This record gives sequence, C-alpha cells and structure tokens, in this order.
Amino acid sequence: MAKLTIYRTYRFLDKDPLIDAMRTVVRDEQHLTNGRASAISGVSATTFHNWFEGSTRRPQNACCSAAMAALGYVRRDELTKDGQLIPGYVKARGTKLDYEQEIAKQADWLLKQGRKKQPRKKKNGANK
Repeated sequence: MAKLTIYRTYRFLDKDPLIDAMRTVVRDEQHLTNGRASAISGVSATTFHNWFEGSTRRPQNACCSAAMAALGYVRRDELTKDGQLIPGYVKARGTKLDYEQEIAKQADWLLKQGRKKQPRKKKNGANK
C-alpha cells in the first residue's frame, strides 16, 4: 500500500509544480527545444521529455537546478497570502543566451572532464 503525503503549503496531485515552472522556461525561450536544452545543460533530452510529457512526477532538485542554471535561470519561489508555495524561475543573466555558444561551452567542459558524448547504441546488437 502506497503512502500519499500531502503538505499544507506545497500541494500537488499529478506532477510537482516545479515541472510546470521548468516547462514554462523552456517553452518560452525562442528556438529552445528539449534537445537544445540538453546540449546546453548536460541533462539528457529524455529527462526533459519525461519531466514535461512523460511519467516523472517528482524530479530531483539538483538536476532541475543544474538544468535551469545552465539555461540562465535561478529559482525564485513565491509564497501566497494563504501560505501556499508556488515554484518559479527568473532570468539571472541580463542578455539572451547564444545557444550555439552555450552548446560549445558544454562540449568543451565535457572534454575537459575527460568525457565526451557517446553515440547511442542500437538495441539487439544492430550496431555491430
């Protein structure tokens, strides 16, 4: 039997409201897709898809913070008069992001860490 915890100040039934705040950021940025957000942040495109359209209900805060910070946003929550917490993000950088430059920075960082993106392997050994 599963236990459902409901908080007085942070309530949700289906998905964490943090997901809605992140979706708003990604969708409102012009020309930003899950794939481009992935290339900039290092968080996989599948993770973005699972947050926004998939089955993820409670994303990890560290992953959300890393993804949004890479896109130039910081968390700025609001507390309503009745005490309910509404998560949100605000732009931390004054200028618009140059996506191509940010993607290149992420690729350089991965190389410095001694890792590079590996090509996807096809299932059932079809990539031999």
